[in-house]
Amino acid sequence: MDVVVIGNGPGGIELAKELSGEHRVTIIEKERVPFYSKPMLSHYIAGLIEREKLFTYPISWYERRGIDLRLGEEAKLIDRARKVLITDKGEYPYDVLVIATGARAREPTVEGKERLLTLRSVEDADRIKTLLEEHGEAVVVGGGFIGLELAGNLAKAGYGVRLIHRRETFLGLDEELSGMIRERLEENGAEFYLETELLKADEGGIYTNRGYVEGKVKICAIGITPNVEIARRSGIHTGRGILIDDRFRTSARDVYAIGDCAEYGGIICGTAKAAIGHARVLAKLLRGEEDRYPFELRSSVFKFGDLPIAIIGKTKGEGEWLDEHTKAFFREGKMVGAVVIGDIRRVFSIERELKRELYGT
Repeated sequence: MDVVVIGNGPGGIELAKELSGEHRVTIIEKERVPFYSKPMLSHYIAGLIEREKLFTYPISWYERRGIDLRLGEEAKLIDRARKVLITDKGEYPYDVLVIATGARAREPTVEGKERLLTLRSVEDADRIKTLLEEHGEAVVVGGGFIGLELAGNLAKAGYGVRLIHRRETFLGLDEELSGMIRERLEENGAEFYLETELLKADEGGIYTNRGYVEGKVKICAIGITPNVEIARRSGIHTGRGILIDDRFRTSARDVYAIGDCAEYGGIICGTAKAAIGHARVLAKLLRGEEDRYPFELRSSVFKFGDLPIAIIGKTKGEGEWLDEHTKAFFREGKMVGAVVIGDIRRVFSIERELKRELYGT
């Protein structure tokens, strides 16, 4: 079977790894470098790891696996009638096509947006790192996981960091948990400007509704935009992401979507962990085995500087501390979610418990 994968991110490479021993796998990737770990980019920028540590799989790894990796090649159109992927360099017939194009950083729309950097690729990281080493400090706009990881790692490395966030809380968490994150990062030297709106940027800093925040290096981390363009051009149904069913099937026959570009029931998972999970389940389905991905069960693990944190399931409402690390959330007497701070060894057992509640498995 000819499997063509568009995208060499965590979902694409995990699927190729799963299927390459059984099928002919081709990966089309518009970037010119092999797979690298995007969650580790902030560690590299902060100087906590060397650049080469980002690249988990060298070219020789693909060759040993028999994966045909096409770097610097952009997918343009899916010819659904002929079952051929058309790129800027050629055509690739497929039996199965998987779109794993990921997402890009959401761009701000304010005046001076050209002075705001975003972090999504290793090229972005190289640019930010160079400027940061020149100026020694940065302003981060956005209190999502990318902004907090970046702020936490820069503060840990001794850089001056100011984080601007339009809410008082982070990641949909309550005031207590958000306060714990803030306090830990403040201990490392990060400064916070909460309930603060970005208005515009200039060379020297950022204008907000609460005054001017100085900073030559300004990084905007206000979310992601799924890369759905090839699906739209090819007549495949999209919403915010590429619309899929619970078996990752798109509206086109034998075309699937996984990772940040995919949308199921209004859900875009948005993490490398989820993309890898998608790939593993899809590989089983393509083999004819039954499996399902728990789209409704959010499960993410982050590390903000020295602070590891896991967010699992639904975390709204009043929570109850089970121990010094775990705050659980209940509905009608049943656990529906938990946040684990510090010692995250309990994450897998909580995930299993919540999956049993959701699916009876």
